[in-house]
Order: sequence, then structure tokens, then C-alpha cells
Amino acid sequence: MLGVAVTSAALAEGHHVTALDRAGAPDLAASVSSVTDDALQRVEVDLTDYPAVRGAVQGCDAVIHLAAIISPLMAPEPAVHHNNVIASYNALLAAAANGIRKVCLASSVNAVGGAYSERPHYDWFPVTEDHPSYSQDPYSLSKWIGEVQAADFARRDPNATIVSLRLHALVRDRAHLVEWKNSLPPTAPKDLWGYTALADAATACLAAVHADFVGSEVIYVVAPTTTAPRPTAELLREHYPDVPLRRDLNGENGFGGFFDCSKAGRLLGLTPQGLDDE
Repeated sequence: MLGVAVTSAALAEGHHVTALDRAGAPDLAASVSSVTDDALQRVEVDLTDYPAVRGAVQGCDAVIHLAAIISPLMAPEPAVHHNNVIASYNALLAAAANGIRKVCLASSVNAVGGAYSERPHYDWFPVTEDHPSYSQDPYSLSKWIGEVQAADFARRDPNATIVSLRLHALVRDRAHLVEWKNSLPPTAPKDLWGYTALADAATACLAAVHADFVGSEVIYVVAPTTTAPRPTAELLREHYPDVPLRRDLNGENGFGGFFDCSKAGRLLGLTPQGLDDE
């Protein structure tokens, strides 16, 4: 879903896109808008095959790495961890080997633990990028490691810009949001009833590779309101009564989110908008 959105947005901006995808994946060109014959090239590649990845991104100006096994429930535990960690490392190494200094990684709010934790732990609200990780599963751990890898590669090249975007569950549009709210997963209290609008995520990916700072940065991109049917103050009292508040979470309508996305505004010039479900 995000790959199609980012590709469509990049093509709309006039970029040429080389899309790396696994063998047997649906034809990307059939799903994106604003595509011309020479603007989109699709390459089938195994992202755990470093020489193949290095060759595929040769000549590119930026790398946006989105591929992953997106849940610890989708494959055996070693496969989830190893696939994600090797793929992110290969993307970073391939970029460095080709002199590509603009890289964006799709990380996750679960990098600090959350949806898949037996006992999620938060030290403060709203959650900021410097919050410690208490991950308890291979997927969340792999996302945390990806951020550590990004910092490593930024130290290797002081002129590199590497952004790890901590995204929440992706929601396509208003109808999808209404559907999501009407059938909240049991993990919702663990990962704080959040979501990321697909359009916000795609915009953030492109903003990340256009950013003018150098170094490695982790940035939250999460909607400013929750998906919960109850006000945030009630959720806090019931589920997290002992977690310190660094600022008020109510927001404009009492349903303010649990994540601080102000860094996205400072470094990427964007404020996640979320979706209007009314």
C-alpha cells in the first residue's frame, strides 16, 4: 500500500522511479497514477541479496526503503527478524556504496514496543523519539535495529541524510478510518489507539529525501487524534494512570493522540493531518 502511494507521489512530482519488488508481486504500474513509459522501472530483487540490491539502485539519487515483513505473526520468528534486519542493512549499504546520501527508512511506532508486547511500557506521554525501546518481539526489534543501522551509516558519511519514519497502522481514506474505528484490534491500547494516514506517510517519505539537514534522525508521523471512541483522558485513567504527562493530550476535541510529531514539523516541514471521519 505505501509503496504504491510513494511511487504515485514521486511520479507526480516528476521523478523517475526504480521500484524494487519481490518476484511475483503485482505489477506496480497497474496500481499507480501519473506513470509514463520511461518514468517507472520495476526490478524484481530479493532484498536479502546485497549484490542485487547494490546493482538495482545504481544511478539513483535517493533510496526509500519500505519493504518488510510487517508483523511477527506473518512468518516464523527468525524469518521476521532476519529478513527485516538484513533488508534494511542492505538498503543502507547499497546506498552508501553508490554514493547515495539521501535515504528514508520506514520504521514503526513499535520500535519502542507496543502492539506485539506482552506488557507494553511507556515512560512518558506524549511519546517522543528519545523514548527507550522496550520491544518484546522480532518485528519491533527489527525496526529498532534498523534505526541503529541508520545511525551507524550516518556516522560513516557526515554528509548523509538518513531518516527513519516511525509510522503507525496505515489508513487509506475516510471510509477505511471509519471501518478501522468500528473494529479496533485488541492491540489498540498497547500501541495507543493510533494510526497514520497513507497520504501523510507518502508525503513524509518524499520530504525525508528532500530534507536539508545531515545525520540520522528518527521522526514520528502519526495522526494527531486517536481512533478510540472515548476521550483521551478516559483512556489514560483506565489504561495508563501512572504514566507521567509532559503536556496535555486532549487536543482540540478531547481525542488527542499519544505521539509527539513536532519533530516532523521542525525537520521535514510537515504536520501529520490524519483523516476526517465525519
